[in-house]
Amino acid sequence: MLTHPDLQRSLEAIDDVVGALALADLDRAPARGWSIAQILEHLGKAYGSTAYILDKCVTDGAPKGRSPSLTQRFFATLIIDVGYFPRGVRAPEITVPAGMGGAEAVAYSRTQLQALDTAAARCLERFGPRVRVANHPILGGFTVPQWQRFHWRHTRHHVRQIATRR
Repeated sequence: MLTHPDLQRSLEAIDDVVGALALADLDRAPARGWSIAQILEHLGKAYGSTAYILDKCVTDGAPKGRSPSLTQRFFATLIIDVGYFPRGVRAPEITVPAGMGGAEAVAYSRTQLQALDTAAARCLERFGPRVRVANHPILGGFTVPQWQRFHWRHTRHHVRQIATRR
């Protein structure tokens, strides 16, 4: 059980959509786009990279986030608050899948989500809910609650893709 409701919801969404699939289904890719395993690896990399930077903030004793531009604020609000996750946006290089197999990708996404939950709790305890602790590569600086909600919105976006591939 994860400590933050948005991250717990992410875990449950992944478990629900992947639960009934055979391992072979995870590795099958559509003509265009990623396989389910690649989507899960991408999510794991996104969770893990955020956990890493949040841990670094705590270790260094200083937040790393900057104030977002007006455009970044607009798109962050659209995603985090409204729940609209645009299609066709290229994944940041650090989150592009490298080719994990299905079972490995499922385990990896779950492990990295747990790491994110732990890092977010420590970072929230250290800096509070209003400090922009780390930068999203496209959307600018986020607070810990924004990171937690962003990852739920991002997970939900990809869980919908997985559901269509089933």
